[in-house]
Amino acid sequence: RVDAMITGVDKASRRVSVSIKALEMKDEQEAIEQFGSSDSGASLGDILGAALKNAAKE
Repeated sequence: RVDAMITGVDKASRRVSVSIKALEMKDEQEAIEQFGSSDSGASLGDILGAALKNAAKE
């Protein structure tokens, strides 16, 4: 079994074009739309710095 997206249909030659990559790109785009942008805008240093400051205060 292979999961793929139908990308085209040629009725004259009775052929169906499919693409695995197109399906992966579609799934990725849907995930980005569902969970927000692919970049949160915060760097690892920003996140760790804030966590260390909070830990130092406690």
